[in-house]
Amino acid sequence: MIITSLRSSALECLPSGCRHWIALFASAWLIGCGVGTGGTGAFGSAPVSGFGSIFVGTIEFDDTMATVFDDDGAAVMRDGNELRLGMMADVEGATIATGPNGPASPATSVRLTRVVVGPVAATDVGRRTLSVLGQTVAINGSTAFDRTLHGGLAALKTGDQVSVYGLAGSSGQIVATRVEPAPGGEAWRLRGVVTGLDATAMRFGIGTATFDYNGAANVPASLANGQLVHLKLSGTSVGDVLGVSAFGRVSTPPADAAHVEAEGLVAALTMPGQFRVGATTVDASRATVDPAPAALVAGAHAEVTGRLEAGMLVADKVKLLTAQEADSRPYQIAGAVSGLSAASFVVRGVPVDASTATFVNGSVASLANGVTVHVRGVLSADGTAVRALRIAFP
Repeated sequence: MIITSLRSSALECLPSGCRHWIALFASAWLIGCGVGTGGTGAFGSAPVSGFGSIFVGTIEFDDTMATVFDDDGAAVMRDGNELRLGMMADVEGATIATGPNGPASPATSVRLTRVVVGPVAATDVGRRTLSVLGQTVAINGSTAFDRTLHGGLAALKTGDQVSVYGLAGSSGQIVATRVEPAPGGEAWRLRGVVTGLDATAMRFGIGTATFDYNGAANVPASLANGQLVHLKLSGTSVGDVLGVSAFGRVSTPPADAAHVEAEGLVAALTMPGQFRVGATTVDASRATVDPAPAALVAGAHAEVTGRLEAGMLVADKVKLLTAQEADSRPYQIAGAVSGLSAASFVVRGVPVDASTATFVNGSVASLANGVTVHVRGVLSADGTAVRALRIAFP
């Protein structure tokens, strides 16, 4: 009743690209108020969409006391720059409460996961794609680029070493959520779904690339087609075959959690009413599917809310995003203004364009270095800055 009312009245006054986020917030609020059963605590698996605390999905996680881990499960030093917009994060937190911005939880751990690290083989600005390690990486209006990559995709050239955070599908497709230069000396790596496994030759495919794992460390005993793997690559190849040096850890959710939000590409329809997003199996047999169950196909971009029971994500709602919705992810940042120049400034390392923003509790004249602001907006055309839609002063 609440969600239907929102869609039929207030939501109609908003831009279409923003409506599904508010509907998702409404469903998350219902879950936070005790609808459903399962464990305690919260879990979010989605791109980081805001700072102040960090926003993952619609959940605001206070990361003050959280331990941050990298791809390999090693703790990351907290220096204020370890979390950036668009990074894929798996966040575990305590019980959900209703905060001023919606569902909120103190985070206990944050696990960052890149989908591919390696050299750029090709870029296509017209089609908004790049190729890395035999994977086609799609860029959309919600893909954040590091502020040093002025021009976004157009700034990349063949041979550049990049780290890509994103959503990986079952056929090698990747939707990038963040692209940044890879640290110097960084080993190549890839997360993807195994296809064409030849256990005798010790080879398999991901995307258009073939991988040889003969001599690799930590080979999963149950390696099989359709399995999500995390590969560390040797950086060498024989012809078109890339060598695997080791299999890394694959991030998995906790066994139980009362409030879960996960975003990803539908990787496989395992049985009627069930599918997989990343390493998580989703039971959507009793879920509301928007727009319709027929749209739930492999490769669809899905946002799932529900609860974890024995490692299974029991969904209450599955939202399948259109290309327009995926292109218009809202971002929000709270913090002190620095580097102010006209209507441009920086908050928590993120450049902000305030030239077309609406101001609350102040005006453009209220901007000054050191003043705290709460910015809501979308990414600039090249993905390196936030174009503010609303700026509020405390």
